[in-house]
Amino acid sequence: MNKIYSQFISESPVKVARGVKLSRFCTMKVGGPADLLVEAKTKEELVEALKLAHKLDIPYFVLAGGSNVVFPDTGFRGLVVRYVADKIEILKPACHSGESMRRLQNRINQSIRSWTSQDDERVVEVEAGMMLGVMVQQLLKQNWGGFNFLANIPGSVGGAIVGNAGCYGKEIKDVLEEVEIFNVKTGKIMQVKPSELGFDYRHSKLKHQPELIVLSAILKVIKVNSKAALKEIAEEKQVRLDKHPQSPSCGSWFKNPARGIPAWKFIDQAGLRGHTIGGARISNKHSNFLVNCGGAKTRDIVRLVDLVKTRVQRATGIKLQEEAKLVK
Repeated sequence: MNKIYSQFISESPVKVARGVKLSRFCTMKVGGPADLLVEAKTKEELVEALKLAHKLDIPYFVLAGGSNVVFPDTGFRGLVVRYVADKIEILKPACHSGESMRRLQNRINQSIRSWTSQDDERVVEVEAGMMLGVMVQQLLKQNWGGFNFLANIPGSVGGAIVGNAGCYGKEIKDVLEEVEIFNVKTGKIMQVKPSELGFDYRHSKLKHQPELIVLSAILKVIKVNSKAALKEIAEEKQVRLDKHPQSPSCGSWFKNPARGIPAWKFIDQAGLRGHTIGGARISNKHSNFLVNCGGAKTRDIVRLVDLVKTRVQRATGIKLQEEAKLVK
């Protein structure tokens, strides 16, 4: 066993597994084994595991929902941390003064019980490992919401922030108040405002700064009619089921070239709907979905992605950009 790995295992704050196939944790159901795998159930476990990896110069990757990422067939040489922390806490009425939510809460030293049922705005702190759908459903149990559009998007809160997830013209940045970020290089935890994160369509600066890890977020919530919200979410889910393939996938693989201009139209113009390489296929149902139609390998997906980008540019002049991430 690698001496550095042995040291990590002996010093790790959480149990370490070796050689676990990453296909188990990714919605595309592909990917080889990780040298080291830990499951962080708290922010503290995640921070300590990453500090140790940084100290020992071990490459790392933080994985939560696994809905927008594909690992190589050879796996990952280093540490993969599955971040599954999913605490959620309603804090207080939303404050629009720009003052830090956390500092304000400490200053006024008031708990949620002190607010009356007449309040129609609050903020909620959610750990980044929580799945979006679970977050929405838990809040609706208490008649809090305001982001039904997130309910049927697969993935975690942290992943949604990194990629500025959204649909129907709405994005998670629109309901963000503050993001708690751990900088692996400096070892510091920061409270960051959305305006500092360079949000754009399916983008934030976090995509290109892997040393910045989302620990939790504070979001704005409002009083809602939970029965009506659940009905809306169920209807939108059925629309997705009707439009989208149910085979293993990462959802939409390519970003839309611009808002309101869908990538699938250009893939169709290139004549690629249904095209298959190995076990990877451009879905006949929705051509921006690359699906695992049985026994796919990551190399099949890589070849198919390259083919789509080449053919689409040749046919339309459009350079498609990937929304899903191929881990090197």
